[in-house]
Amino acid sequence: MLGAIAHYSRRKLIALSILTCLLVTACGTIQQIDFSNSSLSENCQIIKHDIGETEICGQPETIAVLSPPLLDILLSLGIQPAAYAEVNPLRDRIFTRPSTQIPYLGKRVTTQPVNLGDRNNPSIETLLQLKPDLILGENYLEINYELYSKIAPTLLYEVQGDRWQQVILQVGQALGREAQAQQTLTNHNQWLAQIKAQLAPIVAQQKILVLGFANEISSSFLFDRNDFVCSLLTDLGFQVVNPEEERSSGIFSVEVLPQIATDAILVLPSGENTIENAKRQWSQNSILRSLPAVQNQKVYFIDYQLTRIRGPIAAEVLINRIQELLQADKIKTNP
Repeated sequence: MLGAIAHYSRRKLIALSILTCLLVTACGTIQQIDFSNSSLSENCQIIKHDIGETEICGQPETIAVLSPPLLDILLSLGIQPAAYAEVNPLRDRIFTRPSTQIPYLGKRVTTQPVNLGDRNNPSIETLLQLKPDLILGENYLEINYELYSKIAPTLLYEVQGDRWQQVILQVGQALGREAQAQQTLTNHNQWLAQIKAQLAPIVAQQKILVLGFANEISSSFLFDRNDFVCSLLTDLGFQVVNPEEERSSGIFSVEVLPQIATDAILVLPSGENTIENAKRQWSQNSILRSLPAVQNQKVYFIDYQLTRIRGPIAAEVLINRIQELLQADKIKTNP
């Protein structure tokens, strides 16, 4: 009897083993993924971004950055990029001299990142060769999101206006730098409050118009008040002028400017234009010379490139420059 039971048990065990093998063979991929997820679950996290949710496992070390705002944020967290896509693409394979090749942010880059080309069309081939642990970019690259995600976990964000303050917290979470991200925000807001208090007697709720100034006056444009630079000006106490009828069309006519009531104008030369050339164009145009802001010497010029970076480092550079211009203006009017 006992022998029969033992024989039955052995047959049952063999049958169970065969069934298990069949299941594993039929669903091998599923079984492997399940076991992989369970073993990594303690070291993985889900990060929300503008395109969806992405699982990040471990500590990303090789990070590819697809635009200036995300580079600004990454550097603010004390992390160096392994690869980068700039506004003005280079021919070199790597950024051998980042301090001169990457405007405003390059001085904080201590490595020699791989060159991914144009930020609007980063090199897929180079990304495949790099094999990054993480890809960071802006949401206008959504069309290639699935492709990027096959290369590495990918986070894409909208970084307009003051959105960088939310994005830095999410990127900080993905990189295990939550405390540093929060401290960066705290430092920024405290410093901004100090600058605002210092400039209060000069700003005094002045109205300011922000103007993108292309190579030709006729192709210039007004900034939306929700833009990065406009948000900073509002934080400093300015009232940003943004006529709805002009904003809807983007490009404006010079003849319209005298009809816009504003105390000051911030001019941002864009494209191939320069500050020196923009100043020369203003001095040669009779309509621009007649504006009250020009006659009161309250027209300020800052490089448009800064508005594309949109992060804590760019905010610091912009605010410092605005402060310098306003204080210089105060000295001129009150010698």
